[in-house]
Amino acid sequence: MIPRKGFRIARFRGVDVYLHWSWFIVFALLLWVVAQYFQLNTESSPAAYLPVSFVTTILFFASVLTHEFSHSMVALRNGIPILRITLFVFGGVAQMGRDVSSPGVEFKMAVAGPLCSYLLCLLFGAAAYLTGLGGAGTLSYGFMLLAAVNFGLGTFNLVPGFPLDGGRILRSLLWHHWDDLERSTRAASRLGEGVGALLVGGGLSLFLVDIFRGGNDYLFASVWFTLIGFFLVQAASSSYRQVRLRLSLAGLRAGDLLRQGVAAVDSSSTLEEVYRLYLQRAPATVVPVLRQGKLTASVGMPQMRPVRPEYWEETPVSAVARPLKEGEAIGAESPLFDALLLMERVGRDFLWVTEGGRLAGILLKEDIRRVADRDRAR
Repeated sequence: MIPRKGFRIARFRGVDVYLHWSWFIVFALLLWVVAQYFQLNTESSPAAYLPVSFVTTILFFASVLTHEFSHSMVALRNGIPILRITLFVFGGVAQMGRDVSSPGVEFKMAVAGPLCSYLLCLLFGAAAYLTGLGGAGTLSYGFMLLAAVNFGLGTFNLVPGFPLDGGRILRSLLWHHWDDLERSTRAASRLGEGVGALLVGGGLSLFLVDIFRGGNDYLFASVWFTLIGFFLVQAASSSYRQVRLRLSLAGLRAGDLLRQGVAAVDSSSTLEEVYRLYLQRAPATVVPVLRQGKLTASVGMPQMRPVRPEYWEETPVSAVARPLKEGEAIGAESPLFDALLLMERVGRDFLWVTEGGRLAGILLKEDIRRVADRDRAR
């Protein structure tokens, strides 16, 4: 459920912040709603309330980002790496490098978000009061709106449905009580699906109200509730499947499932040799490239095509090989579940497996899925 694509806009405490393209849609919609709010509730001219509307909208997303950072900081203090925070159409999400390992850490991480939102509510509320006393009515309304939105953000996230913060709090309590992660996640996820279904029902009801009244007063709210509801249902179901997958792969390492005997070439080999031995029969093949016995790069037809075939016999692989990127290889001792998460994060169907930097074999996503399915079928 975490968007993969986007572009990086910042880096804080080692955590990258990304914007997904869908963020621009919700930003435009929210800016329009905020501008309408100022138009209806203040006597300011457009020249006064439009800039304030823009800043208010930016501060809203800054609040969402701060909410996610509060989760991230608690995670980092407890040794859980945070790979990235992404702002997208449904708000923000922090992607963890691995899942939590105890109910206590889960509880602290989950509570941090709503507490942060309530603190921001108090700060913006104080700013609204002070600017109101100073006669800056438009600014005061903006701060009031931000205080209300942060209160709503914190309160909505406390709803006990996974993967909302309230659902994570519930899961941590059930996990502590039952000492069973899968059972706890199943219960919290079912509630999350129920909350999502209620939101979908509420959104459709508002849409019907608009139809019978012949207006569009609730159109935005009905669409938003429906979309959020569908997202929660899917996210809750996906989160539970991921936990089951993690438990089914527990104790297995990447080296347990690797395929050995992977064909590789030395960086001094010529392009003619690579083509004749591997790519001529299977042009889609990606061939690993070794330097002094260690995996350093890969080569395939996309790298060879810029070189004219008559020069392949005298061109070494090192001249065109693509250096190995982060997320393309994993150590043999790495947990199998982490390997699967890495594949999904970078959008790959396989990983090179190394031991001390040397190529040990290849790990395929289909093999991991097959093992997980077999375990769940028992």
